[in-house]
Amino acid sequence: MAKSEEQFKMIRDQRYEEISHAALKIFARKGFAGTKISDITSSINLSHGLLYHYFKSKEEIYVAIIMNILDQFKQAVTEAEDQKGTPYDKLNWFSALTFSGSPEVALDRHILINEALQADFLSEEIKQNIRQEYADSLKVLSRIISAGQRDGIFIEGDAMELAAYYLSFSQGLTLWNAKGLYHINVTVESVIRPLLANP
Repeated sequence: MAKSEEQFKMIRDQRYEEISHAALKIFARKGFAGTKISDITSSINLSHGLLYHYFKSKEEIYVAIIMNILDQFKQAVTEAEDQKGTPYDKLNWFSALTFSGSPEVALDRHILINEALQADFLSEEIKQNIRQEYADSLKVLSRIISAGQRDGIFIEGDAMELAAYYLSFSQGLTLWNAKGLYHINVTVESVIRPLLANP
């Protein structure tokens, strides 16, 4: 690839990320129905015409953001499973990654996923894809937990249920802190402890 082509692709990718980041925040605060294309373009000083070079419609932006969130989630849990060490080490790595991000961005992502699953404006096929992507990531976490159960590290029980419990607990604490009501000093150890066979 010629240098000018590489530079163009880099600029295009950066602009795509800029649009996506701005749209995520606005969709989370205003909802899909309350968000206008002009809300997104004005927040990053972008013309309507240029935005349509990247996305064909408001719905396409919305769906692209959600699928990107789910893709990042799947990449993170897959990378956790590929880490060296015990199942505890792998879950520890994933937990640390989870808490290293911005609570506000985590809250925005959570709001969007929940809205999408209840949205009348999205097709059932898209909603089913969202559910499937999330379930696939949950299965990876359940494999880590199942391996830990075999090693006597984690408590007995349905590994998928324990994975859902773990995610609900860790995400819930992140979302709680994003509200700014009463800050909880969340540690990796405190989140994993309920799963431990011998805490």
